[in-house]
Amino acid sequence: MRGSRALPLAVLCGSAFLGAIDVQLANIAFPDMLRSFPSSGLPELSWVFNGYAITFTAALLPAGGLADRFGYRRVFLAGLTVFVVGAALCAVAPSAGILIAARVVQGVGGGVITPLTLALILPYYPPERRGTAIGLWSATQSVATASGPSLGGLLVAVWDWRTVFFLHLPVGLVVLFGAWRTLARTPPSAPSRMPDIVGLVLLVAAIGLPSLAIVQSDAWGPGSPGTILALAAGVLVGVLFIRRARSHPAPIVDLKILRARGTQRANLAMFLLGLVMFALPLANILFLTKIWGYSEAQAGLAVTPGAVVQVLTAPLAGRLAARTGHRRLALGGVVLLSLATGYLALAAGGGQAYLSVVLPAVVATGMGVAVLVNALSGAAVAEIPPARLATGTAMSVTSRACGAVIGVSALVLVLSGDRLGSTAAYHGVWATMLGLCALIAVAASGLRSPEAPATAGAGRREPGSEPP
Repeated sequence: MRGSRALPLAVLCGSAFLGAIDVQLANIAFPDMLRSFPSSGLPELSWVFNGYAITFTAALLPAGGLADRFGYRRVFLAGLTVFVVGAALCAVAPSAGILIAARVVQGVGGGVITPLTLALILPYYPPERRGTAIGLWSATQSVATASGPSLGGLLVAVWDWRTVFFLHLPVGLVVLFGAWRTLARTPPSAPSRMPDIVGLVLLVAAIGLPSLAIVQSDAWGPGSPGTILALAAGVLVGVLFIRRARSHPAPIVDLKILRARGTQRANLAMFLLGLVMFALPLANILFLTKIWGYSEAQAGLAVTPGAVVQVLTAPLAGRLAARTGHRRLALGGVVLLSLATGYLALAAGGGQAYLSVVLPAVVATGMGVAVLVNALSGAAVAEIPPARLATGTAMSVTSRACGAVIGVSALVLVLSGDRLGSTAAYHGVWATMLGLCALIAVAASGLRSPEAPATAGAGRREPGSEPP
């Protein structure tokens, strides 16, 4: 069994690595992008992140539905191809507008491969060892998180931000070839209907309009007609999306999988985690470069220890999930993340104090994120039937990605203009994240107790069969 799964698992882990390192490389390269396009300010260039995040998020649920209907391998290969092509377009983009458009393309591919790597890994393990499978997936992403900052800083120092996208090409082509050769063809697990295209458009609008309102509210004004209209339209479109998903025969997201309370709570906690875990590294990088005067390479090295700890913690967290339960594990992760954000809010200042302030904070962040991702990912699929694993994992990643879009958009708003060089603004960001950690704890406290039956049975239970 081990020999038969070694190569496919290596390919899938390589794909997970590629998708995860992209965000880290873009974070490190962002200050150099600002210098490369001086006529484009922070709000405009923030769409390098938001454009990617919106299409990434919008592609997650269709990817799960398409994979359930047409086979995991076929959809996965298509998504990986789009991702690599998007990276190539980013590397040669002559303007900020074209760069953002290329990131939108790349986001579609990233939104396909990220949930499907986990959905393809899970069948190689029995249901009672899902924690180990999720730990492997999470550890691979943690390796990307650990290597991304230092590697990205080095690449930017040697040439410029374009180098980080050129890096995707050789790695992506190798992984694409390996996936084509080693992944088994999987039969569809659901009827081969085309998903709801109108629902997909509504989903993109429901995610993009609030992000547009948040990012542009500094320029338009918080109470301006444009800001209010964008927010109101986003809420309205979101309601229309939910109504359509309930009535369409082939919805973008099957809302039935959210009937189980454990699944609901896990996805809510994952959304709240997304608000913090993507905005926090970007805020730290900007603080180090704009307040402490670090170069991109120095900032990348400064945050790398936390990512290394995340690599070491992820496999251990996967094993602990089976012993302690998702709830206790998640609450432990919240404590670590709270200590990190609270300490930065209290101790970080204009004077450089890396060893006593930033280092312990990034280490605690790495441990907390690794624990939380493992616990919440496991809880999110614990009550999903095997035939809907792709949709279930896509829902979990979507929840986190929606949080990422809003979190990064809000960060851009808070740090726009002169506030980018204000220490007080960063203190406000970290304090807000501490408050979000408290909300994560509330959501995670409602997860299934450790004394619940093993996941071997839970994996086969129909959503909604859990007693109230």
